[in-house]
Amino acid sequence: MLMQGGSSASAGTRADRAASLGRLLEELEAVPASEVWHIRIYAGLRRIVYEGRLRGASLMELFDGAEGGHAAPALSLLDGRALARLGATCRHWRATPQWVEHWFLLGVRDFGKHRRLVPPGRFERFDESMLVADVDWAWRYRKFVDARHCPSIESLRLAAVRVVQALDLETSGVEEVRRRLATELQLGQDFFSLECVEQLLEDASSMRSLTGRSALLDAAAAEAALLATPAPSPEPPEPRG
Repeated sequence: MLMQGGSSASAGTRADRAASLGRLLEELEAVPASEVWHIRIYAGLRRIVYEGRLRGASLMELFDGAEGGHAAPALSLLDGRALARLGATCRHWRATPQWVEHWFLLGVRDFGKHRRLVPPGRFERFDESMLVADVDWAWRYRKFVDARHCPSIESLRLAAVRVVQALDLETSGVEEVRRRLATELQLGQDFFSLECVEQLLEDASSMRSLTGRSALLDAAAAEAALLATPAPSPEPPEPRG
């Protein structure tokens, strides 16, 4: 009886394994050829990590080595949120020679030639500062993600118009306009210098005088509808600890 029970359990295990392998093969056959290399790389990394654990090696030991060891190909597979989370776990990763380069390549990949608002109030491409020394590319990446609600100079100007319409400029100073503008666009106040806000106020006053209040309200309503359905954007990375 015991032998029969053991045989039945063993047969059931083999059947379950065969069924699982069959489903896995079906899923692999449905994967586009262009994506197969992702699976192979992921499987290879899993094998490397597994073998490292058997030797008792830490993750840092596993990825260290000449020219970054296995770290370079592994980090290139991470998105902004995952890369930021890894950097928050240990200073070691932020000190690696490839860390800055990974953030630069990630920003070029995610933002391309699209311009975003960056402090203190300019619209730039992500790679526009590549000739500037000592750029903090991780910080720049976070700022580009933060500015996803302000995709163009037109949206910024219309936001300024909405703020001007809601305020009494005779009693409200430039600082209050900057605070309201940052709230309107879900940005930090560091995105706008006082000079930038003053220029936006001049532009908003000109738009009011040229188009009239009703036209401005129509434009603001259209802009609000556009911002309600934003284009896909990389998820913001978690704050660094």
